[in-house]
Amino acid sequence: MQDLPSDHFPVAAVLLRKPSQHRWQKASWRLLGFLPGLEEAVLNQAAEQGELIYLTELQFQLHKPHCDAYYHNLMAEQPKGYLICSEEGDTLAPMLATVDFDEAASYMETDEIVLDAPLADALCVWLEHFVVAHYQPAAPKKRRRRRWHEAEKGDVR
Repeated sequence: MQDLPSDHFPVAAVLLRKPSQHRWQKASWRLLGFLPGLEEAVLNQAAEQGELIYLTELQFQLHKPHCDAYYHNLMAEQPKGYLICSEEGDTLAPMLATVDFDEAASYMETDEIVLDAPLADALCVWLEHFVVAHYQPAAPKKRRRRRWHEAEKGDVR
């Protein structure tokens, strides 16, 4: 029997914190990406622009019913990972790391901070294995034509 892919993947998010140019914000935040997958050159270049913050002990957790969203993420021009955070003073507190845009969008509606970054190749391969093992597209449904006029109901003269 073939081994099923894991439904979780431990990651670390790398954030770039820079002083903000906005008068009401002290810092601006940017998600550089998730480890594994970020190159050393990218991290070195970002370190020159501001402070790098590593958020460890995160993981992407996958659920079979959400395979449709994962599939659409993989089919996008650039698959992305999302980090949902709450703001606590001058820092960000991570709440969730996800590869599901629908889940990230639901947090955007509640005014949480949602940062995104391109998904590394290793993470895309892991996500693809999960989707291939569990994705079942919805069966196509035949649409019935609606009757718009009385003449179409059978009252033909």
